[in-house]
Parts: sequence; structure tokens; C-alpha cells
Amino acid sequence: MTIGEFSRYVIPLVVAVLLSGYAGYCWVTQKVHVRGKGWKTKDEAPKSFYFTVIILVIIGLGQIFSILYWILK
Repeated sequence: MTIGEFSRYVIPLVVAVLLSGYAGYCWVTQKVHVRGKGWKTKDEAPKSFYFTVIILVIIGLGQIFSILYWILK
């Protein structure tokens, strides 16, 4: 595996797993970190909670699908 293949496939996969893991952690604990305010529960900051979880899942899935696209291309 060359450096180009490594940076094209492995790094985005690791980032996608980390983003999905953080989204899963937020979902399980029902908390999200709000800048300047610290950790807030879903009831205290519902918009921030759902926005964060949805965006992280979309970015993570997008990276996984982009890896699959480049492998199958």
C-alpha cells in the first residue's frame, strides 16, 4: 500500500469511525458539548443535540460512501 492509497482510504475511514463513535457516544449519554457552555443534556439543548448528531452521522456516512466509490470506481 502506497502513501497515496493510505491517505485516500485509511485516513478517511479512521475519521469516519471516530465521528460515528462520537455521535454514538452523544446518543447513548443523551448529552452534547456546547461551545462556551460545556456538556448539556438533550432536554437542555435539543437543537444543538440533534444538529450535532445528525451532522456527524452524515459526514461519517459520506466519508464511508466516498471510500467505497473510489474503491469500486
